[in-house]
Amino acid sequence: MTDTRVIAIANHKGGAAKTTTAVNLAASLAQDGRPTLLIDLDPQGNASAWLGADAGTAGPSVFDPGHPFGSLVRASSVAGLALLPAVPSLAEAERRLAQDRSAETLLSRLMPRAALAEWRYVIIDTPPARGLLTINALAAADRSLVPVEAHIMALTGVVQILGTIRLVQESCNPALSLLGFVVCRFNTRNRHCAEVRERLAAKFPRQVLNTVVRENIRLAEAPSFGVPIAAYAPSSTGAADYRALAAEIVAMP
Repeated sequence: MTDTRVIAIANHKGGAAKTTTAVNLAASLAQDGRPTLLIDLDPQGNASAWLGADAGTAGPSVFDPGHPFGSLVRASSVAGLALLPAVPSLAEAERRLAQDRSAETLLSRLMPRAALAEWRYVIIDTPPARGLLTINALAAADRSLVPVEAHIMALTGVVQILGTIRLVQESCNPALSLLGFVVCRFNTRNRHCAEVRERLAAKFPRQVLNTVVRENIRLAEAPSFGVPIAAYAPSSTGAADYRALAAEIVAMP
């Protein structure tokens, strides 16, 4: 398989539904017949736990030397979706990366394109911070998808992540582009949410995706059952929204 697309899910602001988007987008792509790999670069390991991995289990991280990339990948709870889980040693990776002169591109060097050929999509979940783990994800990606909470205060986070994307483009990955913004936690009965999306679209008319992810209690419950929303509550609005997001991304050139 060729033409693997690597998408980093990034936002420096917490509460943006970043991990929710990473897990459910990856699962929707896989369930639609597109082999997908989810890489969990967040030391909290929430995406890993959601997909059935014990994030507290000791083991090497993707940044530890002497462990081939493919040996770290395992099956998830979703057919067609592979997982490279977060492990406790990932929390120390930021400190160790700071001692590497070319730290920003270590992930892309450890994860050569040939190693990704069996997957159509690679989704990278990142920490909610502008650190070397997030920068490594962006340096290894083709595009970045930015989830934005439907709240006015979330717009400040947009400026921060765009600054980081530009930094990575200028310093080590000129091929990186912005896939777009997906507005999450959208309450259809709250005019404020619509206003936030309108303001975002006015400033970035070509970058705001058509799909919005509506507020849905089933999305909050799904991690407790170790499955994505499409398996936990397939008829819910959350499942419908992430199917729509996957379809919108697949349709992009």
